[in-house]
Amino acid sequence: MQPSTKKVYSLLILSAVLWGGNAIAVKSILGEISPLMLILVRFMAISSILLTIIFYREGKHGWPPRQHILALILMGFAGIVLNNGLQFTGLQYSTAINCTLIATLTPAMTALLTGIFLHEHMRKQQWLGIVISFLGTLYLIGHGSWENLQRLTFNQGDLLFVASQFCWVFYSMLGQKVMKDMTPLATTAWASLTGTVLMGAVILYEGISAPVHLSYLGWLSMVYMIIGSGIVAFIWYNIGVSAVGPNNAAIFMNIIPLAGMALAVVLLHEHLGWQEIVGGLWIMLGVYITTHQTQVSKTNLAKA
Repeated sequence: MQPSTKKVYSLLILSAVLWGGNAIAVKSILGEISPLMLILVRFMAISSILLTIIFYREGKHGWPPRQHILALILMGFAGIVLNNGLQFTGLQYSTAINCTLIATLTPAMTALLTGIFLHEHMRKQQWLGIVISFLGTLYLIGHGSWENLQRLTFNQGDLLFVASQFCWVFYSMLGQKVMKDMTPLATTAWASLTGTVLMGAVILYEGISAPVHLSYLGWLSMVYMIIGSGIVAFIWYNIGVSAVGPNNAAIFMNIIPLAGMALAVVLLHEHLGWQEIVGGLWIMLGVYITTHQTQVSKTNLAKA
């Protein structure tokens, strides 16, 4: 049975919610493990679990097609090593608010790059939705105050954030091509494995040999980052990219700061004001306008 457009969009929303909770998990664990080691352990577990499932279900047919091996290596390098590495490095120079703000440029970056490299062009309605969603994120970050936004400062760390978003767009475009012949599950697994191997090479080069000694809360956070914001979120997002393309999937990235805020209210008992509610409604309106009446490819849906 082929999933409907509504189901695909629901999976994209849920993947954004899971990634929104990732910030809380990372915040609770970074004092116990280095960022690079965190990335390595996380994706080592993700790739091991997914490849076990694939070979159990498909046997020798679980190996990726030869023509996609290079693309999977590039996906692991761009989407895991560079995307995560650049963000962590950027956070040493800039703020999490700036990182969130720059991440909202992802839909526009995706539209521009897919137009150049894949010759896919967005309708005026979709661009309108991107702009509305971006303005909603600005309002959310500024807590409804223009003065708060004016006080934001930018530095070299923000350039790393921009570069990390380009890497994520590159990952999504490669994924759309690969998933014409591979399932989202297999694509996620092999891209995670290549990213793990490459990250291991980086750690060996840097000479990092920190043992992993985590507290009970640290292990709970790690499990969430492996299963929730790792395996489940990546597979659901790749299903979305396969079904509706990177342009429409990217707009759901703007839900991440909204989800992070909502989870912080529930789990950390942070304050929720009317400004945050208004900003959230703007974001959701932009997502709705961008994705409204978009047709999902039946061929791609069959692979989901």
